[in-house]
Amino acid sequence: MFLNRKERLKIAKKINSKGSKNSFVNWKTRKNEFKQIKEKELVEMLDAREKHASNNEHDQDNAVSSHMDVENQERSSSGSYSIHVALPGSILNNAQSPELRAYLAGQVARTCCIFCVEEIIIFDDTARMTPGSMHIILVNEYLECPQYLRKTLFPLQKPLKFAGILNPLDGTHHLRSTNLDVPYREGVILDKPIKEGRGSLCDVGLEKELELESEVLPPKTRVTVKITHIPQNAKRYRGTLISPSVIKSEAGIYWGYNVRLAKSLSDVFSKDYDVIIGTSERGIPLKSAALPKDGNRKILIVFGGLDGIESALEADEEISTNDPNEFFPFYVNVAPDQGSRIIRTEEAIPITLALVKALMD
Repeated sequence: MFLNRKERLKIAKKINSKGSKNSFVNWKTRKNEFKQIKEKELVEMLDAREKHASNNEHDQDNAVSSHMDVENQERSSSGSYSIHVALPGSILNNAQSPELRAYLAGQVARTCCIFCVEEIIIFDDTARMTPGSMHIILVNEYLECPQYLRKTLFPLQKPLKFAGILNPLDGTHHLRSTNLDVPYREGVILDKPIKEGRGSLCDVGLEKELELESEVLPPKTRVTVKITHIPQNAKRYRGTLISPSVIKSEAGIYWGYNVRLAKSLSDVFSKDYDVIIGTSERGIPLKSAALPKDGNRKILIVFGGLDGIESALEADEEISTNDPNEFFPFYVNVAPDQGSRIIRTEEAIPITLALVKALMD
C-alpha cells in the first residue's frame, strides 16, 4: 500500500483522536500505530486483490475449459518441466532511491522472462506485509503486460512512476501490431454493448477489434485468445479463448509469467510443486543434489532476502523449524567458490536458473 500525503494525514488524525484534546501522543506510539494501520490496509488490499484475480480467472477458466481437454492430455504426456521462482519483496530495501528500486524490480522481471519462468511469487519474509512486496509485484506485472494493454489495466500509481526507465521484456507474447504470423494474442475485454448470442469484444493490439466466438466476460478482464478467422473486409477479427499453457505445448512459444503475492514463506506453498529448492551459501553444491529429471515437473526455486532464508523461517509462525535443511527437500549453494562474500538475490537468480535449466535439459 502506497499512501499519499492526504491519506497519511487522515491516519494521523485517526490516531490522535483516540486521546483527549489536551493529551499529546508520543511519536513512537504514533509511529507504531501508523505502522499497524498500514499493515492492516496492506492485508486488506491483498485479500481484495486475490478475490478479484480469482473471480477473473474463474470466469475465463469456465469459458475456456471446453477447448482444453485434448490439449491438456497432450501436455501431461509431454514430459516437460516448468520453473517457478519465489523471492522476498525485501530485496528492494537494498536500493537507495525510487529509481533504483524500480530498476531492480525490472531486472528480476527481465531475468525471469529470459529463462522462461512460469510464475514469480513475491513473499514477505517478515510475515507482516510490508510495502516492498506490492512495489515489486506491480513492476513485474506491468512489464509482463503487452504495451497496448497497459493504459487500460494499469492506472497511474506511485510504484510505476519510473516505469519509463525500465528495459522492456520484449517477450515472445509482446507481438507487434503488424504481426499476424502468430495466431495468439493477449487482449482485454472492452466495455461495449454486444448483440444477443454474440461474444465479447476484445482489444488485442491489432488495427481491428476481435470478437470472441460465444464467450461473454466482464469488461477489463485480461484474456489470451487464438485468432480463428481473419477476414479481409469484415469489421472485426474472430477468435476464441485459450490457456497460455496450451500455447506452450501447442506451438512451443513461451507466453510470459504469472505473478503471485504470498503473505509469508509458508503461503508460497499454497500450491503444489513437485521439486522444491531452497538456495543459500550454506547449502550443498547444486551438482551434488540429485534433482529428479523425469516426468512433467513443476520446479519451485526459493531465494532469500537480505538476511537469508533463515530469517523468513524464523518470522513465519506456520513453520515449525528454523533449519532450512529440514524444511527444503533440496537446499543448495549455486556458487560454492564465490569470490564475493555476498551474492545479491538479483545476482543469484540468473546464476541459479542457468544451472538448473542446464541440469534439467
